[in-house]
Amino acid sequence: MAQAQLSLNLDIKHDASLSDFSGPGWMSIIDAVRQLHVGLIGQLYLFGSPATGKSHLLSAICESFIDIDKSAICLSLNELVHTDVNVLSSLENFDVIAIDDLDVLEHSTQWQEALFHLINRSREGQRQLLFAANKSASKLPFQLTDLLTRLSQAPSFKVPDGHELVDRQALLESILRRRGWQFDERILTHLLTEGPHRIGAMMEVLNYIQPMFSNLGRSNISKAVISDALRTIDEQTLAAELADISQETQVDSQAAIDDNQTMPLDF
Repeated sequence: MAQAQLSLNLDIKHDASLSDFSGPGWMSIIDAVRQLHVGLIGQLYLFGSPATGKSHLLSAICESFIDIDKSAICLSLNELVHTDVNVLSSLENFDVIAIDDLDVLEHSTQWQEALFHLINRSREGQRQLLFAANKSASKLPFQLTDLLTRLSQAPSFKVPDGHELVDRQALLESILRRRGWQFDERILTHLLTEGPHRIGAMMEVLNYIQPMFSNLGRSNISKAVISDALRTIDEQTLAAELADISQETQVDSQAAIDDNQTMPLDF
């Protein structure tokens, strides 16, 4: 299993913490995580738009279980769906199994069946399961209705969309504190107010600008460097917004195609 885990890159990334989600919009979800910790619930289903922090939260939850000496694994079906489906059969020995990107199983009944059996085996072994998808379980276009029933039985939460400044600020401050990064206040304010609202995009911008300051002491940060950073935030934010528009257009187009394919014919 250790070799399979290495080759499939299933290790926890160790760059997430539940403290990242201390904003008020996340309170109900973090309360559910606490219930997971003490065994009051055995499953959790998270859903929301892409780049809203679902994957980051799954990693944080897994890390929190590792901190209390539980075994946990976090995997993305988006990465695994092109590998051997039997990999799912070797995961139920973990205390906690986090499964991200459920949406990609739409066209694979084989993987849907494998996930269904994993859920059943995990229940028998009293393992805990976490799921994340862009849609609620009731809206997943899966052919295997028994799997949809299993997923719908998990407590379900829609993650915040990132529009609340206080949620973004709490996450940003937590990440900076954990990584030991320091930025001029003007940069942080600009990132929070003018940068992307979605957590994933905001973190990408943060990672993009950090190298601009990695070799500079605080006394060497000039107005020109700050101006460059602000401009970079604006450029990367625009790129993220254009990517969102492109993705939404593709989703709408696919939905229209699906509707046309299922529309009854009039004779």
